[in-house]
Amino acid sequence: MTSDIQVAMLDLDSQIQLLSRIQFLTRFSSNLIQITGREGTGKTWLAQRYLELWAGNSNQALLMCHPAQNDSQHRSIILKQLAFQAVFNEQDPLQQSVDRLFVDSGANLLIVIDDAQLLSPSLIAELWALVQSAQARPGWQVNVLLFSQSGKLDKYLSRVSHGQGQAPIELEITDLTEQEVQTFVEVVFARDRLDAPGRRSLKEKAAATAPTPGALMQLQQTEQTNMAGSSSRKISPMLLLVALLALVAAGVAFMFIPGDEPASVTEQSEPQDYETLPEPVMSSGRFDQQELLAAEEAPQSQPETEVVEEQMVDNTDSLPPQVVTEGLTVGRNSEESKRVVVPSDVVDAMISEQEQGGTGEQALAMRPDVEAAVTDMLEEQTAPVSETALDARPSVSQVQPEEAAPVAVVAPQPSARRSVPGAELKTVDRRHYALQLAALKSMSAANQFIAEYDISRIATIYETRRNGEPWFIIITGDYPDMISARKAETRLPQRLQAVQPWVKSYAQIHREIDRVK
Repeated sequence: MTSDIQVAMLDLDSQIQLLSRIQFLTRFSSNLIQITGREGTGKTWLAQRYLELWAGNSNQALLMCHPAQNDSQHRSIILKQLAFQAVFNEQDPLQQSVDRLFVDSGANLLIVIDDAQLLSPSLIAELWALVQSAQARPGWQVNVLLFSQSGKLDKYLSRVSHGQGQAPIELEITDLTEQEVQTFVEVVFARDRLDAPGRRSLKEKAAATAPTPGALMQLQQTEQTNMAGSSSRKISPMLLLVALLALVAAGVAFMFIPGDEPASVTEQSEPQDYETLPEPVMSSGRFDQQELLAAEEAPQSQPETEVVEEQMVDNTDSLPPQVVTEGLTVGRNSEESKRVVVPSDVVDAMISEQEQGGTGEQALAMRPDVEAAVTDMLEEQTAPVSETALDARPSVSQVQPEEAAPVAVVAPQPSARRSVPGAELKTVDRRHYALQLAALKSMSAANQFIAEYDISRIATIYETRRNGEPWFIIITGDYPDMISARKAETRLPQRLQAVQPWVKSYAQIHREIDRVK
């Protein structure tokens, strides 16, 4: 497709005449000029082209209006571009802020506003008052260019200039001539390498299209879509061939895999083999001794019976033992262990005594027979328990304290010197341009914005200072001129275009980075 640089360098006669007339009107006086045209006539391109090549030496400001912006934001965008490190109040009128910023010297200002039909009537009145004030002050020159749709600002401009003997200047962007349309189409589609039928079809489409740059650029996008569709149709037979080969390979693999199954099938036994097995008789969860001997003497002609018998034995072993509810003791497995049954009334008396702070011995002393039985049992168990405890105690020689492992002390490393985010942008040519996506007051908010829109591969953050406060600006791209940057904006994702990126020169970016120093 045709590169953005070639499209940017295409200057048509009607556009050159319009830009030359604007330059003549703004060279020696202060004026408010309204440039109108219908949708697609290239108002945005003309505004940026004028600033790039025709504006001359002046303090310039470009405002790309958006429906979500208010008057305070419009004033802030304009004033920050007109004066370096400007200090102002966003709520003050433009004339008051400009007088305060340029009080010590004259001012040569150029304010270009695209989509000016989105401006409020109050801000239009402030711009007109700023131009009128500059006309009455020697050494001052203020020109305001309003690029808007036809008829959208006539009512407001006539209202603010009523009774003053002077009215804003209005210029109209005319449609392209037939010769300009042909030239535009030839340059745009120069690298498409169309054949004769393709060029003839393209000329017919151009003749049926509105003679505006925007409508003609839509033909380029349509042509790209058609070429992409044709290329995808050419690739489809290759995809079909790959799918066919995959199916053939799967069929061959399926034919060879079942060859290993007959060996495993022969190991399975038929249902009649199970009838020859003796039915085991269960006794306490195990086979009786006589049944086991009979199983050993049986002929082992079928290996499958051994497998089944082993499985039956394993299953019987996993059965739970019978539950015995009599003579259970806690903590002892010996059958000779003795137990003492304490009556419930004695237990209640001991519990009551313990609740009152006693040990329970008085309640036990009231029943001499129970106390004697408990004493005899404790005397029998005292000796073996003490010996077992002594034997289980580890010797002093066996327990040796482990040597303390040496502790490595890590010396704190000196902290690295803080680097300013975006310092690498200083290496970019100051004549180039970028797209500013957002301006946030913290690095975490900037990283969150990048993560939300998934632009970590194309976005760059640099730090600046505004009124002494840190700001983190998110930009993208390195474009040789303003038109290339505007073209790149149209290729951004729709979600990212919704935040209204605007073109910013690297010269201004370098100045903002230097503010951190």
